[in-house]
Amino acid sequence: MRLNNPALLTTSHTLQSHYSDFQVDSRILLSGHSHQAWPNIAKQGLLDSFNDAALHIDDKWQAAFKKADKVKRFYGHLLGETASEITLGASTHELLLRFISDLPQLKIKQPHRAIKIITTDGEFHSMRRQLDRLQDINFIIEKIPVSPSETLATRIIERFDNTTDAVMLSAVFFSSSEVFQDIGQVAQAAKDLSIPCLVDAYHALNVIPFNLNDWQLSSAFIIGGGYKYCQAGEGNCFMRLPKGYHGSPLITGWFAEFENLSQQASSVGYGQGHSAFSGSTYDPASHYRAAAVFDFFNKHKLNDKTLHHINYTQINRLYSGIKSMKVHKNTLCLPQHSIENNGGFLSLTTPQAQRWVTELAKHNILCDSRGNQLRLGPAPYVSHTQLDNTLEVIEYLLRKIQNNSSTKPTLQDTAQKLVSTHTQAID
Repeated sequence: MRLNNPALLTTSHTLQSHYSDFQVDSRILLSGHSHQAWPNIAKQGLLDSFNDAALHIDDKWQAAFKKADKVKRFYGHLLGETASEITLGASTHELLLRFISDLPQLKIKQPHRAIKIITTDGEFHSMRRQLDRLQDINFIIEKIPVSPSETLATRIIERFDNTTDAVMLSAVFFSSSEVFQDIGQVAQAAKDLSIPCLVDAYHALNVIPFNLNDWQLSSAFIIGGGYKYCQAGEGNCFMRLPKGYHGSPLITGWFAEFENLSQQASSVGYGQGHSAFSGSTYDPASHYRAAAVFDFFNKHKLNDKTLHHINYTQINRLYSGIKSMKVHKNTLCLPQHSIENNGGFLSLTTPQAQRWVTELAKHNILCDSRGNQLRLGPAPYVSHTQLDNTLEVIEYLLRKIQNNSSTKPTLQDTAQKLVSTHTQAID
């Protein structure tokens, strides 16, 4: 095994040739949970956006909106809805702001009580940071511990009362990759009490089948995007509204009044359904790129079920390989939840997570860490050969760590001497 040799790895994976611009055959990209490589055809999408802009000048928007509609249809199909109420945004953060700004209690000029939002301690930074900041004004943010996950739904529902303004949760937790199997129970209970429920589905979309009826989430707001498992890159996020919902968010862009542009504005008007949550002028190149990628998926029959099967096989290969090494739990610990309840990446607990990222990068294996979680995220273009190579490197590094620990006081001492260069990838 050439541990430090970045030379091409042998593979028979049929998809790798379609991702050659991202050099997926010469490096092992286990960053698929954070950002996936784009197929080469994405480049043509970017060129098409330039060509339409050059040809049509300001009239390019007619062509751009057709690409946006294709992106919406793709997301709607993943959600199991042929006519979804979907609005698009550059990030989930801007969509979260529009959702929060539509809460009825927030629109009262002199609210009689604080706004209460129930969430968990396992949310991604976009939601977690914004909710934490809102606590500095008239917001109460109740964070329910994810663990033990078996009782999470019950513990959330128990906190519901007539002062609860919203519940905001994830379908798959971004740090542990554990699927929140009972999230539908929460959504149903929230519906019964007329509490808006928002579900972050970013870590489920296109790697786990996410039909809203099957998940009992038809009444929920859903956010997600294309940067991870949809391979669409930046600027391709969405929010799905429950059918029949008509809002008037305080955070509002001028696209939300497209239906009334021909009239003189005497007040702030809103379109119906998803259009009320529309933003404003944006860079349409992201939608051109996404539309090209989604056409690629269709051409190669890479639907969510196929991608889930590929991912599940890859995760099991990594899980079984590490389990066979009989690693001490204080060195590298497998997930506590069952592998059947795992999302699109494998999260390993270790006090030296960042050191693992650095050491694996020396062997041309790119992954990332969050706190004490080492995250390995395969993707459809990662071959079995590359996964086996990763396992060999992990075993090699384990021996190296164990040998060092026999001559040094503690593993923690070793970690403190390591200078961290960077954390590979953003979430």
